[in-house]
Amino acid sequence: MRSVPLVQSLSRAFRWHRRWFAAVFAALAVLATLNAFSSPDSSGTSAVVAGRSIPGGTKVAAEDLRIVRLPPSVVPVGAFTDVGAVIGRTLVIPVPEKSVLTPANLLESGALVTGGKVALPVRFAEATALGLLHVGAHIDILGAAANGAGYGVVAADVRVVALPAVSDGGVLGSSQGALVLVEVDSTQAAAIAAAASVSAVSFALR
Repeated sequence: MRSVPLVQSLSRAFRWHRRWFAAVFAALAVLATLNAFSSPDSSGTSAVVAGRSIPGGTKVAAEDLRIVRLPPSVVPVGAFTDVGAVIGRTLVIPVPEKSVLTPANLLESGALVTGGKVALPVRFAEATALGLLHVGAHIDILGAAANGAGYGVVAADVRVVALPAVSDGGVLGSSQGALVLVEVDSTQAAAIAAAASVSAVSFALR
């Protein structure tokens, strides 16, 4: 005859402490996820992941990488399984810690630019518009004339070669802008630098 009061007592206790139970269950779920990434004994598919957050434009080193075993369902098609295939190559976008690396994260070849051109870092004013860009996109760079008279295209049809993470400081443009690496010739590089010395530069998609 005491079973009913006992059930009611347990029910009341659960209601009173439901937030505590929810926190415990959430912690267990997070722990299970972390174990999937960190346990060397877990079964699954081997994959190369970032051992730390790596900025775009970085040449990947051995200490940047880890090999983990993950459930096959979460491993992207084409994911690297050998760190040797990644070391020395350049990232085209920032990669968060524990992200699985695939060929889409890396430049297709060892060279950033074609012969006779240079890779120029340009800091654009409209950081929020950076999401419109991708590696391989062609843009016109807009800025003020060196003498301060007028605003227009200072370098036409330049190619985006990398999208490094936004960081403070820099030679070109505002410290609050978004950094982009573009392929230009020496004349275009000089024109962009001159425009950036007068005011912030922007871009137009082609």
